[in-house]
Amino acid sequence: MKKILGIFMLIAGIVIAVTASSASFAYFEADREVHIAIVPDDNELIDLRPLQPYAYINYNGMLVIDLSTNNGNWQKGFGEGVSPDSLYIFEHIFGVSNDLWENVTICMNIEYSGSGAVSFFEGDYVGQPGTDELHVTILPGEVVEIGMIIDSDGLDDGDSVDGTLNLDATLGPCED
Repeated sequence: MKKILGIFMLIAGIVIAVTASSASFAYFEADREVHIAIVPDDNELIDLRPLQPYAYINYNGMLVIDLSTNNGNWQKGFGEGVSPDSLYIFEHIFGVSNDLWENVTICMNIEYSGSGAVSFFEGDYVGQPGTDELHVTILPGEVVEIGMIIDSDGLDDGDSVDGTLNLDATLGPCED
């Protein structure tokens, strides 16, 4: 009798173990907090820092490059723009930093679209041509300085150059 009871208990244990191990997850609920600060471009995790008075952070917190009397840094007696049929090179207009908490390298893609011949370069100007699509590798904690070339060849007094900078970053170094 004890053998039969022992076998019955063993079979019951196996049935319970099989039933318990084949259960599927059905539901979970929890409330958690999310806190994300919306900050100006110069305080972001990947931030854009004006380095020249031609660049500034506007009332919406966004970086603006403005070589006109509309720039908040402009004062009477300063230049009001660029000359026709001229080449202007501005080093260190703005910086792009990598202040991500994960301590990772990023590839920043900077693309200009708009009127006029505006192009960009990294670091000091040493005669290199600018580009309207710049790819810059930024190491953790690093600030890369971006310069700008304006070629007003073919433009007349009273014309304007308007465009948009598109900046996007991807994980890892830029591919050559």
